[in-house]
Amino acid sequence: MRSFPLIEKEALAPGFFRFRLRGSLGGRPGQFVMVKAWPGLDPLLARPLSIHDQDEDSFRFLFQVRGRGTAILARQEVGDEILVLGPLGQGFETGSEGPALLVAGGIGIAPFLFLARELRARGREVYLFYGARTAAELLLLEEFESLGVRLHLATEDGSAGVKGFVSEPLVSFLKESPEGTLYACGPTPMLQAVSRIAREFGLRAYVSLEARMACGLGMCLGCTVPRAEGGFLHVCTEGPVVPAERVFREAPP
Repeated sequence: MRSFPLIEKEALAPGFFRFRLRGSLGGRPGQFVMVKAWPGLDPLLARPLSIHDQDEDSFRFLFQVRGRGTAILARQEVGDEILVLGPLGQGFETGSEGPALLVAGGIGIAPFLFLARELRARGREVYLFYGARTAAELLLLEEFESLGVRLHLATEDGSAGVKGFVSEPLVSFLKESPEGTLYACGPTPMLQAVSRIAREFGLRAYVSLEARMACGLGMCLGCTVPRAEGGFLHVCTEGPVVPAERVFREAPP
């Protein structure tokens, strides 16, 4: 692992933080890093976090406090050193043509600023379908809009956008304009729903899988998930981004 200084810390909403570290990472949208901000072996494991964004001399990650490791991470301050391993895994395929439909659930928004920036640089139209529990947890909307990304929002409590799940505005949009490539990151039930929708409309879909990871290198076999055709897939090395049909039978071939 390499040590990088924390140069910017933002509290975006209760329990949600964004860190900028000084240093060159060289990652691609959809890849991740293993992050550790504590000495010794307690907690034992580093935490996997998506690469949120990067430039020539810094990179960022966005995370939600969910347990002890991320709670320790959230207590770090500017000037502290953070250990990082990466970039790791497989990122999003960005060479397709036509509209890009990004579907995010909760903290699944993390890899999409980086992806949206690259897709817009390639001249593609980008639409973001973003769902969260409440309006307060819909993060970075102005930053996406500044890139020319068109937003479609959903909240479980109805405080912003459509009341319900993010699949609802996605389906409504596709009924009017059934084209594009789907890129999804969020809870597994949402990824399954996006895969079903992709099959219904005959679209290509890529999903970013979430799994508990120990090493991030494919050695411990702790992050395996079933393949749709049988056997198992290593999320850390074969993913986290995979074509939806590799893991969900609902996806189009």
